[in-house]
Amino acid sequence: MIGDGFRWLVERAHFPVGFCATFARGMSPEELLDRLGCDPEHTAVRIAMDAEDLRDDLTADDEETIVAVVRSGSRAGWAFGLEDVTLYAADPRVLSRVSVGTEVASLRRDAAHGEVWFELWRDGRPVEHRVVRDPDELTDLEDELGIDAPVLELLSPTVELLTGFARWDD
Repeated sequence: MIGDGFRWLVERAHFPVGFCATFARGMSPEELLDRLGCDPEHTAVRIAMDAEDLRDDLTADDEETIVAVVRSGSRAGWAFGLEDVTLYAADPRVLSRVSVGTEVASLRRDAAHGEVWFELWRDGRPVEHRVVRDPDELTDLEDELGIDAPVLELLSPTVELLTGFARWDD
């Protein structure tokens, strides 16, 4: 599923089962989906409800198989993908493959554990792995890990959604 901007992410601000958000520098949404191993036959522009229906239809074909549906878009030179039930893209083998030749940031929340995890990968290798309890915990990443402002601008609202913590401006 391909879209632009964060409108669909905000539409799904409540993820009771958890989710995984993957950000890849310098990629198109289509390339990110390809590197994630998405089936081109099912890649199309869809709204959130259509994506849920697709996942339900594919799962109904084989009740024992869990189907990952990834919605993607781009912003500020980064492609992003969101799984709103599964954590397929959080697998280290997937992150290694997706990050070859680029930089990938991953945020995920597993509802069973309630923790939010941040990972940074560069050129197939892990650089950082940490629990995030508050969006402000990512502010040191720019200096510490050399992450630039555009990805921090992408990560901050996502962390707010993941942690359930939103900053309120006075």
